[in-house]
Amino acid sequence: MRAQSFPLVVDDPVVLEKLASQGFSFSQMAFSASSPIAQNSELMGFSGYQQIVERLSQDLKQLSAQDPKLAVGMRSSHRLFNSQWLSSAFARFELVGIVNRLDRMPFHAETCGEFRFIYRLAYQTPTVYSRLPMTINLVYWASRSASSSCQESAQQWEKFYLSVTRKPEQVNPKMLGSLRLKSLEVNLQSVRWPSTIRPDMGGYAEYLMRVFQPRGNRWKIAPLENTPDVDRLKAQPSLRNELLKWINTPSIQKQVDQGLVQLPEKFLAHTAQSVALNGVHRLANAPFTALFSESEIQVQQPKSMRMVKTPHGLLRRLNDLSCMGCHQGRSVAGFHFLGRDKPKTSAVNAIQMPASVHFLRDQPRREVFQKSVLQGQSPTLFSPISVRAQTGEGQAGAHCGLGDASFTSWTCSPGLRCEPLIRDSLVSRTGICMPTQTLAGGACQIGSMRHDANPHRDRVIDISSRSCQAHQHCEDVSVGFPNGMCSGACKQLQAGETCGSIAILNGFNNCLARVQKPFDQCLSENVRPGSLQECSSQHPCRDDYICARGPEQKGVCIPPYFLFQLRVDGHTLPDEAKGLFTKHP
Repeated sequence: MRAQSFPLVVDDPVVLEKLASQGFSFSQMAFSASSPIAQNSELMGFSGYQQIVERLSQDLKQLSAQDPKLAVGMRSSHRLFNSQWLSSAFARFELVGIVNRLDRMPFHAETCGEFRFIYRLAYQTPTVYSRLPMTINLVYWASRSASSSCQESAQQWEKFYLSVTRKPEQVNPKMLGSLRLKSLEVNLQSVRWPSTIRPDMGGYAEYLMRVFQPRGNRWKIAPLENTPDVDRLKAQPSLRNELLKWINTPSIQKQVDQGLVQLPEKFLAHTAQSVALNGVHRLANAPFTALFSESEIQVQQPKSMRMVKTPHGLLRRLNDLSCMGCHQGRSVAGFHFLGRDKPKTSAVNAIQMPASVHFLRDQPRREVFQKSVLQGQSPTLFSPISVRAQTGEGQAGAHCGLGDASFTSWTCSPGLRCEPLIRDSLVSRTGICMPTQTLAGGACQIGSMRHDANPHRDRVIDISSRSCQAHQHCEDVSVGFPNGMCSGACKQLQAGETCGSIAILNGFNNCLARVQKPFDQCLSENVRPGSLQECSSQHPCRDDYICARGPEQKGVCIPPYFLFQLRVDGHTLPDEAKGLFTKHP
């Protein structure tokens, strides 16, 4: 597995910046601009972009109306995404990745799958450059040729990728064939609460997801794939029962087992909120579990199924196919692809691994699919669940089975044992592979999830301690370390550990909120050394931790919201009216 680039992904920030100037910019790809547009304020000149901004702004206002504590800025206990960035002259959408998804072909037989162009919201002030927790994914159909063969699309990608790596100045979008825009997909962190407000989980965050489809000069709000509208279905018992009957159909269950099912549009939601932390154990991320009890599910032919053996397994598989379920399955703070950082990114704000564990682990399967299509062969269509790849799993941090027959094959490598980080009998009866002797970065606080239909009221209760080694201590969940984190002095490092910096929470937050210094300065002035888990693509972090760039360019596992590019609060806010740059109030 490649650590920094992938044959089905273009992710070099220098190359992507060059491509953005050659027709691949967000303004040109989404709105057919005649030339690249660098500022979001200028994008507001396109009616299509205005429509998207207005819809997202309304979504954010609705969140504020539902939560009186929610507002923009560090002074609020519940912190809201600042929609001003979407129209700011100091913000823009940067191209961070071009991704081959020909493996999406089975979902739309009339196409050859998809090519995706991923853009990340970023800003630049006179003193600060940072990206923000928002991506826009432009999804294009890979056109099927008249001969009904997708071999041509696979060949076009090979030629495109080769040209990008050798002569990027000669690359243009037409090299990928006759592209047709399918959708514009938004994922943004809409809400964040600090760990002081949610000490049982180490914080709280919500991610807003919307899909828009082009309709002439307008953008239509589109349904979310395999994501049921829970509130509407609960309010309409006949429609809910129709969906239940559909789910209990043997042919549909086989499609679910393969990861290839397509939920009919009449059941679908048009917006979704995924929640973190402890995402795989949150009822808000499990819409099918919220709709149906296991007693209502009848697995028709369990012996013929690859994964789905029980009602719980079927619901878990369906939840994972929804937008919120997928985006909380071994993701990076609600995202699967964030992009490699630019060279000018501050050292205290840099990501080591540009994508989620799911994205990295799924690359070999996608490569095999691409190779089969390239050779004119019929590819294997099975798509694995986001938390567990087909191969290469079982290492520390991998998800594992705790007794349910659907997860019997989810075992741990020698020297590891399967333990629950969160005791949960409803949403996810699985655990995490952990070493018998806890190393730096290991979990040290295990609790039980108390579910609620309102994720604001979810709680982790009955928290018990798991021993760290004698020379280590447990960094507490209440100060921002999900499930606790073992750490010690840097003098006694063992294999798999490295020395890094741990934030001093009180001083850091006081610096941001009261002293109002820049984020990177506050962090550099309020840290202490400590042993951390070393990470890479081969040795990823456990759930709710990110592989950040540590000393000597090594990867270190830390909570994601310790990086300000992954949180909505603490950023410098441009005031266009005064031409000033101020902290959030």
